[in-house]
Amino acid sequence: MALKLMEIELISDKIVSNIMKEGFLKLNKDISVLRSIVRDVLTEDVENERKIDRMTKEILEQFSKEIEDEKADSSKLFAMAKRKVAKKEGFLL
Repeated sequence: MALKLMEIELISDKIVSNIMKEGFLKLNKDISVLRSIVRDVLTEDVENERKIDRMTKEILEQFSKEIEDEKADSSKLFAMAKRKVAKKEGFLL
């Protein structure tokens, strides 16, 4: 499930806080630059996951009658299909 904007902000702050606390980086600029970079990376990842979700839904819609006829568990089927689509697209879930 893709993160929400507020979750991205919280995770970004936590990542930056941990990086600075552990001394992995020494910044010559304001820490807000690092926060912005981390936030942008997470946002891009969320957008890619949403794309994978849309692609998966489109595929499953093509087989909606068969899915309904077989009374398949749609949430399990979605999860399985999403993993396959993500792998095909080179996206790590």
